[in-house]
Amino acid sequence: MGRGPDFYQGFFTAVKYSMNYKLYTLVDITATKQVRFEPGKETNWKKSQNFNTVLQTLGLRSNIFYQNDPIITEVAGKLVGFDTDNILRVWRFDWSSEQDLYSLGDDPVGYLKEDFHLVPYIQGLDETIEQKHPVFNVQDPGKNIVFFLKQ
Repeated sequence: MGRGPDFYQGFFTAVKYSMNYKLYTLVDITATKQVRFEPGKETNWKKSQNFNTVLQTLGLRSNIFYQNDPIITEVAGKLVGFDTDNILRVWRFDWSSEQDLYSLGDDPVGYLKEDFHLVPYIQGLDETIEQKHPVFNVQDPGKNIVFFLKQ
């Protein structure tokens, strides 16, 4: 059974008007595609597990879609929302959702902050800053993940 042009028009309208977001984190969320815990590949598996944690937490409120895996960059912390001028290694991840499901009051990423705060991750990978507790923290002091609505 075929679908008429109205079906596809609605699909492309939804994609055109999707909400676009990005996050920066000090946690290693490299998407290694290592899905099994195998001897000699433990580190890649741990990195992939951290990325899966991010995807699953984002997916609590929305079906997300993304085109690129997280990228690693080095940047002055204050430029991306961290409370330091030091150059930091950060992971940036961009994604979209079909509609605005992360706004809380006047904060366009308020629910993301609530959902991620204190979610555990695997530490001791390629992070440049050692965290006292291996949990995502959205608050200062010790913030290790920040979220933005892309304009």
